[in-house]
Amino acid sequence: MLLGVDTGGTFTDFVLFKGDTLRFHKTLSTPDDPTRAILEGINAMGLDPGKLQVVHGSTVATNAILERKGVKTLFITNKGFEDMLFIGRQARKELYNLQPEQPLHLLKESDCLGVSGRVDVDGNIIQAFDTADLADIREKSEGYRAVACCTLFSFLNPAQENTVAKALPDDIFASLSHQILPEYREYERASTTFLNAYVGPLVEGYLSRLTDRLSARNLFVMHSAGGIMAVEQAGRQAVRLILSGPAGGLVAARQVGDQLDEERLMTFDMGGTSTDVALIEGNPGITIESSIADMPMAIPMLDIHTIGAGGGSIAWLDDAGMLQVGPDSAGASPGPACYGRGGEQVTVTDANLLLGRLPETARLAGSMDLDIDLARRAMARQARKMNMDCEALAEGILAIAEEKMAAALRVVSIQRGHDPRKFALTCFGGAGGLHACAIADKLGISRIVVPLASGAFSALGMIVGDRQGDFSRTHRLPLAETDSLSTAQAIYAELEAKASLEMPNMNLHFSRYADLSYQGQGFHLTLPFEEDLSALAGQYHAVHQKTYGHALDRAVEIITMRLVAVAKTAMIDMPEVGNTAGDISPCGHSTIHRIGKVPHYHRSELRLGHALNGPALMLEDTATLWLAPDWHLSVSPHGHLILGKS
Repeated sequence: MLLGVDTGGTFTDFVLFKGDTLRFHKTLSTPDDPTRAILEGINAMGLDPGKLQVVHGSTVATNAILERKGVKTLFITNKGFEDMLFIGRQARKELYNLQPEQPLHLLKESDCLGVSGRVDVDGNIIQAFDTADLADIREKSEGYRAVACCTLFSFLNPAQENTVAKALPDDIFASLSHQILPEYREYERASTTFLNAYVGPLVEGYLSRLTDRLSARNLFVMHSAGGIMAVEQAGRQAVRLILSGPAGGLVAARQVGDQLDEERLMTFDMGGTSTDVALIEGNPGITIESSIADMPMAIPMLDIHTIGAGGGSIAWLDDAGMLQVGPDSAGASPGPACYGRGGEQVTVTDANLLLGRLPETARLAGSMDLDIDLARRAMARQARKMNMDCEALAEGILAIAEEKMAAALRVVSIQRGHDPRKFALTCFGGAGGLHACAIADKLGISRIVVPLASGAFSALGMIVGDRQGDFSRTHRLPLAETDSLSTAQAIYAELEAKASLEMPNMNLHFSRYADLSYQGQGFHLTLPFEEDLSALAGQYHAVHQKTYGHALDRAVEIITMRLVAVAKTAMIDMPEVGNTAGDISPCGHSTIHRIGKVPHYHRSELRLGHALNGPALMLEDTATLWLAPDWHLSVSPHGHLILGKS
């Protein structure tokens, strides 16, 4: 039995694959101890953990960074570079603001230590390490739970970092840049290494507790590039789990796209706390230019754009008296007012309930009642401040939230040169179906896919992901030089050996890539590597022309070699829903503001051949779909809902 578990800020989702059947479950998260919600969900499903293979997506690393609750971390680097993480690239968000707001750093200047020794650009030691610094390292590291060490050109010669590591106490978590990110650009490498140390002990401890308490047959973790990794490796490379949960949604979306012959998808994943959007053209995009808490992360990650807009997003008034929605969320505790768990601030979920898009009889997570009276009281308190009625305020809350989510989709489409009208909007997450039609209308999209298990879709992605590892090394190789090919082949061979060591006893398939640039250029493009270096240079010219509108008459060089090692998992065939010969009958009705009485349907009763016209509500245990007027619905063979404009 294969179980996917996605821990979100508000709900924890479960998808169980057994034989040829799928089961779904959802329970409220327990942010103080995420393992508790996982164990509660497994018990509620009546499962024996000892018979389970579990793939987990966790927000522990993400939340620790965003909430600035990581461990006390010492940063060690070369003397003279101690303020590297404070200076950064000197990129300013507000270019013309003479008094910009200073970013909040995750460490203090007193948390930085410079050591002697220097390696040059060719990896040669030009200044020996002073052994007197070892005593300083041991003394300074007292009182710290983790150490991040990043020295210049350690990816060419790691001797200095290894010397530092040997001087550290055995019980301290050590994060070395040549192991975490053996690439050039010392600021990005230092930042990524620091973040790994900052959350490493927390992730390692959490996964250790989960392993002990769960006692599953096997436990794996999804990483930010969309693959799964062993739990032991995840503890050492915690920074790779920043997008652990949202990555599952993109993995599953690609499989759904293959089933529907849809190559162009825009994914819209709206949960209780945040909304994640991405664009898929054949394969999900990968980026190494992400950031969190104003600190860059240069590891390969799925290109996902996240905003603070979810079902639990709180509506509030700014200093000018204007209505705002999010990014703060009511989360799982106390949750929206309608949860009846002590929440008093009005949220997007309360607005949906008050307007009828969520029927009063709905049971979130299959069992949790909603209290419309509590939602109305919270809405009335806010409405009085604005001298308006409750329904008008609720409409305003939804309009603002939907515009924010549409704007996020414009970032990954229009701002990158893509026409959203050429894509199908793939909508999932517990709250996504309530807003899919409105957002599609804003972007001119005429086709929506609401996949099977849309409310627990990221958990579904976890059980269809491959074992995957990403490896890289910076080594400058001009393509025109005669020995560049042999050097590149030797480095790729070393990366493959490293992959085989870290992913033992697996049938690995390797894909080689290279970061290329013109000589002297500060940016690069990543292309599949091929041994005909002349042809590779020609490809770079062509891609550069397509990307930037011009190509240069200048030599091309490899900056970084990348290797993706994949061990394919057994394909999971989603069961088909079967055909139907008749119409489907409503299971109930309710009134929606400004529209009137609309029918309800149970999604579990839909079969191939069923077709419905809006307005209507589609109900299931993990999500609710609002089929707006002027939209119609049909069913795919695997149970995915296809929405189109009437």
